[in-house]
Amino acid sequence: MPIELGNLKLYDVEELSELLHIQDRTVRKLLREGTLKARKLARKWYVSEDSLKEYFQEAENTMEE
Repeated sequence: MPIELGNLKLYDVEELSELLHIQDRTVRKLLREGTLKARKLARKWYVSEDSLKEYFQEAENTMEE
C-alpha cells in the first residue's frame, strides 16, 4: 500500500516490484542508473507516482523513435 501525503503517492521498492511484477533488484538497478527517480527517507527508497509516470512516458517516447 503506497504512502499518501495529500495528493502525493509514494511507493517503496518492494511495493513497486510487486506492482510491476519485477524483482526488487531490477527496481534497485533502475534507481541506481537514475532511470527511475527516487528519494531515500529513513533507510528506504521511495518513488513518487509522478516519477513512475515520467519513467513510462520516456519509455513510450523511446519506443516511438
